[in-house]
Amino acid sequence: MGRHSDASSAGTTLAELGALARRSLTRSATGSPAHRGAPARPRTSPAVLRASGAAAALALAVSGGAYAAVQVSASDVRPLTETRARLQAIGSTGEDGGTTSLAVSGGAVAVTTVTEDQVQAHTTVERQTDALLTGTSEVETAGVDGLTRVTYQVVTEDGVEVSREAVSSVVVTVPVEEVVLVGTGTDTQVALAAAGDGTTAASAQAAAQAMMASHGWDDAEFQCLVSLWQRESGWSYQAQNPSSGAYGIPQALPGSKMATVAADWATNPVTQITWGLQYIEGRYGSPCSAWAHSNSVGWY
Repeated sequence: MGRHSDASSAGTTLAELGALARRSLTRSATGSPAHRGAPARPRTSPAVLRASGAAAALALAVSGGAYAAVQVSASDVRPLTETRARLQAIGSTGEDGGTTSLAVSGGAVAVTTVTEDQVQAHTTVERQTDALLTGTSEVETAGVDGLTRVTYQVVTEDGVEVSREAVSSVVVTVPVEEVVLVGTGTDTQVALAAAGDGTTAASAQAAAQAMMASHGWDDAEFQCLVSLWQRESGWSYQAQNPSSGAYGIPQALPGSKMATVAADWATNPVTQITWGLQYIEGRYGSPCSAWAHSNSVGWY
């Protein structure tokens, strides 16, 4: 072919170059009439060679690009870790926080939120008291379990849970500690505790009666004691004789004598009663003897 043919071939499309190559190969295989008796030698024009080379280069480029794409795709396929799955799933979760699923090489991963109520067990403490007999106990404050509401982010794969992470925790009710009283008291101490604080005449008499047993005195002696101290102080722990200065339920003179029992003698009726019973036993032997002396001379 001449130069014009070369120029024309350069401007043809890839399809035209392919067609041109096929026609040239056909002519070369057939040969000219002058050479039909001799074996045909394939001839390829320079334009066809160039077209074929361009086509081959293009094919190689396309094949190479595809191969590179396959290589990149293969290297980019990594095992789906929990973190990747969670991030991908969370990224596509709607605003309503519902379940989000995505297909991952052989499995479906879903991220959901689950809320559970968890019981917080109450604790128990023991407190000793002489208001109860030794060896006994009772519940002073009943224990109550608390409740905590926990929300988890759960990741599942093919319906099987693979991870769970707490994202929020709210205390619904606080546990109430249980208090158990453990007795350490004697009969007298228990009776005293039941009698009251002694700040009224009735509670002071009940306290005195509770302590009578430790002195070996019966109810008759108690009645003598009630009469004796009613005359002396009206069973008032704050009673004070304006003339002599005698003080308290037993009218100790001076009142500070009762400090031999406890320093709170001026304000504690039980301290005063304790001192008064000791005084009566030591000086008269019994409340009825002290009452008889008081009736005789006006004091005891």
